[in-house]
Amino acid sequence: MTPRPFDERAVLCDNPLAVTNFRVFMFAPLLALLAASGCEKTNDVPHLKDEALATAKDYQQRFEELTRRADMIGRRANALPLETPNSVDARRVFARAMAGLEEYRGYLQQVPTRVQAGVTNGSPDELPKLIDELHKHLEDGVIDTTWGLSAVESWVAVAEQRRSAPQPSPAASPTETVPEGSPPIDPASGAPIR
Repeated sequence: MTPRPFDERAVLCDNPLAVTNFRVFMFAPLLALLAASGCEKTNDVPHLKDEALATAKDYQQRFEELTRRADMIGRRANALPLETPNSVDARRVFARAMAGLEEYRGYLQQVPTRVQAGVTNGSPDELPKLIDELHKHLEDGVIDTTWGLSAVESWVAVAEQRRSAPQPSPAASPTETVPEGSPPIDPASGAPIR
């Protein structure tokens, strides 16, 4: 069988030195461009610092909203009598939510100092770790505090509803409903006494 012209393997040219030079000519500038455009951690520091402080500010606002909500719930709960059913449990949950609010607000006050320490430390991974920690720790705090406040708010709403509902009139005693002339009824068993 005779070889046909298209059966030959494809080559750029017969000169291997030209192929090598072509590769160097094409890939060296590409490699230099990629190296020059790579992220340098020192240039990311201001951006990461701003992101960490913005994250802290966002969570600060969320905790301030939760504090206002807690104050409103606390006023409503204090207006209820102490003998309200489940008041001990509700007050314990409320106290835990308030303690959590204080803990997370104290944590947020330390964030600017920690951000500055991450900037001056110069470790490229310090600020991203801090930002991840902020999101995880504070989001857990928002969820936990919101759960506690919602539980107490539900208890307060039910207690207020029960308190404002009209009280049923006392049931008539069995002796009052017995017609005259019939035998008296035993209050313990409800059966006529003979």
